[in-house]
Amino acid sequence: MAYENMPKMHTIYSSDSPSSHSPKEKDRGNLSLLDHFLKVFAYCRRAMVLAHRGGYWTLLQNCCRVFWNFTQELQILLKQTVDIYKTSLINQESFLCVSVIPFYLGAEFLIDMLINLQCTKSVKSIEDEGEFSVPSCYGNIKNDNGGSSLTFEHPLDDVNVVDLKWIHDFVLKALEILYQVEKWETLISLAIQFNEISHERYTEQVTPLLVYAQHQLLLRIQKFKGLDITQQPCTMYESKCGDKITCRNFIGKQLVINSSTMEEMETIYYTELLKVSVSSEYTRAKQLVCVPVDVSDTLRCFRETLEKSKYYNRLVRHSRKLLLLFLAQTQDVLQASNQRSLKVQALHSLGSLLLFAEKKRAAFKCWCQALDGLFRKPDVLYTWKELGTSPTNATNGSSPPSFQDYSEEFLSRLGIWGCLQGAVISAKIAQFIQTLNVSKRINCCILSALLFQGLLRTTLPHPKAEHCYAQYEITQLLPGIHLFSDRFRADICSVVASLYYIIRELHYVKQNLMVLPLLALYQYFVSGICQDLVRNLEARILKIEVLIDLGFFSDAFNEIIHIIYGRNMPCSIPAGCKPIGKMKTIQSFDTRKLLCSRENIQALDELMSKGLPPILVTLGRQHLLKKFVFVKAYFFISVAATVNCTSENTFCPGPVADKSKQNILNLKELYSRDDGFSFCSLSKARDESVFSMLKSVLLAEAEEKINILLAEKERLGHKNLSQCSAGELEIVVEGRLQLAAIALQRHRAAYSAAIIIPTLQLLQDSKLFKKKVVQDSTEHPTSPGAYTTENKDDNEFLDPVSLNAREYFNIHLWLRCRLALVTAFVAQVRGIGIVKENDMTDCMSLINEVCMEAKSADNPELQAELLTQAVVLGLQEKHLKADIIKNLQEIIHLLEGNEFISPQSSLTLARSLVLLDDLTKAEKFKESYFLKTEKLCFLTLAHNILIKQMLNFGEKVEFPLSNTEYANPLQPLNNIYLPHVMLLAKIKMRIGHTMAKQIHYSYQKRDPPKWVPALHLFEMALVLCRTAAREESEVEAEVLFQKGKIERQVMMEEISPTSQLESLYEAIQLSLRHDQNSELIRNSYLEMALLYFHLMKPSRRMSPSPLVLKEPFRRTSSFKEPIPNKFELYNSLAWIAIRAAAQVNEAVLAINLLIGKKNNRTDEVNQVALPNIPEFAAVDLLCSYTDYLFGMFGCLHILQKP
Repeated sequence: MAYENMPKMHTIYSSDSPSSHSPKEKDRGNLSLLDHFLKVFAYCRRAMVLAHRGGYWTLLQNCCRVFWNFTQELQILLKQTVDIYKTSLINQESFLCVSVIPFYLGAEFLIDMLINLQCTKSVKSIEDEGEFSVPSCYGNIKNDNGGSSLTFEHPLDDVNVVDLKWIHDFVLKALEILYQVEKWETLISLAIQFNEISHERYTEQVTPLLVYAQHQLLLRIQKFKGLDITQQPCTMYESKCGDKITCRNFIGKQLVINSSTMEEMETIYYTELLKVSVSSEYTRAKQLVCVPVDVSDTLRCFRETLEKSKYYNRLVRHSRKLLLLFLAQTQDVLQASNQRSLKVQALHSLGSLLLFAEKKRAAFKCWCQALDGLFRKPDVLYTWKELGTSPTNATNGSSPPSFQDYSEEFLSRLGIWGCLQGAVISAKIAQFIQTLNVSKRINCCILSALLFQGLLRTTLPHPKAEHCYAQYEITQLLPGIHLFSDRFRADICSVVASLYYIIRELHYVKQNLMVLPLLALYQYFVSGICQDLVRNLEARILKIEVLIDLGFFSDAFNEIIHIIYGRNMPCSIPAGCKPIGKMKTIQSFDTRKLLCSRENIQALDELMSKGLPPILVTLGRQHLLKKFVFVKAYFFISVAATVNCTSENTFCPGPVADKSKQNILNLKELYSRDDGFSFCSLSKARDESVFSMLKSVLLAEAEEKINILLAEKERLGHKNLSQCSAGELEIVVEGRLQLAAIALQRHRAAYSAAIIIPTLQLLQDSKLFKKKVVQDSTEHPTSPGAYTTENKDDNEFLDPVSLNAREYFNIHLWLRCRLALVTAFVAQVRGIGIVKENDMTDCMSLINEVCMEAKSADNPELQAELLTQAVVLGLQEKHLKADIIKNLQEIIHLLEGNEFISPQSSLTLARSLVLLDDLTKAEKFKESYFLKTEKLCFLTLAHNILIKQMLNFGEKVEFPLSNTEYANPLQPLNNIYLPHVMLLAKIKMRIGHTMAKQIHYSYQKRDPPKWVPALHLFEMALVLCRTAAREESEVEAEVLFQKGKIERQVMMEEISPTSQLESLYEAIQLSLRHDQNSELIRNSYLEMALLYFHLMKPSRRMSPSPLVLKEPFRRTSSFKEPIPNKFELYNSLAWIAIRAAAQVNEAVLAINLLIGKKNNRTDEVNQVALPNIPEFAAVDLLCSYTDYLFGMFGCLHILQKP
């Protein structure tokens, strides 16, 4: 097609005023645009003709569908133009004139296609010809139940060869346009043909138009004084052929028109011949008709067909026509007729109508009845979990946990459209009914999510594991089936709106793993079906946030790059056009490698250098641009959180930008080095300066972008901010929350709290939550019924961005801000500075207050998170151990037994079990009986939780054959940034320690192999410690120490010891470099001494290869010292180890004496030492959140170093 000859569409800007162009220019532009659409429709019409002539039936359907999509887009464009600019580029009459011929031809060709396909047996006929001239692949009116079933119906739901429902819609649209342009003869021809091919299955929709058109033709014949009805071509055909043409045998008949009137024109002058000829032909065309116009025969056929139809068929259609007014009366009839699918659809529609009438209780009842009818089970909203078999959880960690697929069970019970219908109903209950109770609302959301996922169980290519949808794009959901052919069975608008609500609601409660397949399904709907670029981008930005929360940084990075380069975006251009050129490849972020690897540093640097995505800039949606900036900053903040070190001092606004640029230059130099050896050695050594620099750069980059977005709004002040719209307020709140997270990572907890407190006040003072008093004419104008929860502004409610942003302001946002405030208060280290009055009691009272809010909202997972903060605060402030244990037991009670617990709450549960195990053992440490019978129930349960979570996150796990061993994730891990890795190492270390004690008390005789299970646990814990991206050196040192103890025990029991003391040496060196754990260092030396004393025994039979020791470096000397015997060597080594342990004790004693000075708290800090104090320590010593709130920055002079 010669698209190059078409005129380009003019872009219209909102700043253009009506007086900016002359009327002639406007008319010229409108004519050009009309000419453009004329050419588009002309090419579509030519494509239909060519496809029909060649018998390319699939191509014909595609041409008609493309034309259908073009007309829909044109109508939307015209409507938006009228709404925004108050003027129309093309009026409705012009649109009808342009589209009538392609619609009519397309409908004619589609009907002819069905006839040909039935003749060639390519489409199976449901009913033979009978009294019609052709068989029918639609069946007849007896096959129609008034609506679509929720299960698969053949042939209407089979679109592999033809889409019969869409052809029905296309023909009805063509009839509608023909009616509007008053093309009565064409309308009759098309209506009769469709009635014949469908054997009058849709006669209630088609025949009224047919009868009306026949009446109009009879009036036209009468008006133009045409021939009598007995002399029309249809009657002449009957007299000639002996076969009467009716509305049931019209197809295949060839009518002939007589031309006898042309002889009368021979006597007319030649000059008037043309004028008379045109007028005569026009009049003659109005006098003749070539279609049946026997109204009585048409009505007779109509009555005969209606008598064959089912009563509930007409009842359902009539109820839907009358705006659902009689749906309540329809239920009994459908129940008696055993039409379960139609009854469910009617209950769904009735519930929506009752909700619109503000009758929530009645709507809730209808929707519950609809769900019960779908599942054929009473009270299914609260008992749906009973439909599946309960999985058997492994209690010993030696077998994989079973997988319970509710979605597959739902699909087998409800069918495709049953799952869609149930998912939308459950979503509506969650959104409009369960507005106060979070737990019940999330239960409805999970049910809806599982029903939506049932669509992904229809074909094998779609994965079952939820983590597989992190990068999975659905290109074809159900081959051969059109989901939205019947809007009462599945309305695309309701499905998309309900699905997006479920996605956001589950994301608010951190059910992010369950959200991934829903996002893939949503993107398919809005991209593949709706071709909506804005909603596609909104979903992609939300998906990035979900992936970041899960720790899938590689997938999140790829999604950001896809938006930047515009990959996998919906396009209205049909397939077959010239593809876009090859895109530039960019280095990906690899979650299998450390952050300081060359590839990851290069990927982060390239991402920082990228500006705003061109597709977002071109689209011009400011809210999408701001959300993209936020999610990109959130990516940097979350990646920086995996670095376990302090960032460089970047407090002052001025030097931040310069230092950031300098660090980025260093970052580029780092990954562009040519000496690969030095870089590899740097990565292996995990140089703390490199990690600190990376953390500083990432946080500075995120902070700079957020401050740029908030700069304009923050200048308005608190009072003006409270009057902002919902869209503007969403940006301010989200930006402040991210700034608070940045401050917390920089160990400025007080500053983080000072950011959150005004944000909470802003939410309280916002106009969105102010009650507006509506004056009433009664005696009590301020009655409770006169209040509204929102201050409705007409202009704001016309803004779709603000309307969508209002869903952001809910109980989840309030509790999220409150949790951020609690986290900041708990993170502030107290006790090393001057503790202000009631400082610690205020923190605990705040935790209790927010816990009550979470409890009143029935949000157990958030309540458990808050109790976790209370436990941390209790450990910091040395609260009673019984109170801490009580809080831990409450956390376990809230989370344990919940089948659909979020990944974050699973981590909280595992950490609580580990801590409870530690405190319980510490409480009973002095009991000798407890030491012999120490249990592993808490640790085993926590271990199984983490193994199950790692399986859900896509890691491969090796399960042992023996019940005494534990499962281990296979190396190399796909994602070393998961927090589960380090926590699993800690649990394995504790299990190994407990198992070693049990072995010690259980076995009296020497048996070295008995230590193998415990030693294996320590080895796996060490591997996990060294694999995890977030380095915790103190844990690694502890694992090395415990491993060294077991190795020492094995060497003492072996007859020929061959092992070395490398583990103890490494534990000492690692602890000296990082946390300097004096107890661990002292005990390591004592363990060495024990082994050396054991080796000193003369009766010990040594192996040919005795213990190999690393000799220290010595200068060469000409004097040769005598080689000592083994007894003297081990004696000296034992004495050196004991002396080293003694020196550690002396150092600990000196430190304790220093801390125990009575006047230490009243000493003033030396002014000379102030600049040398690290930033985070200075903030903890001298600052509180009130200093930031009231502008008293007492530590600024410390941070501004010369």
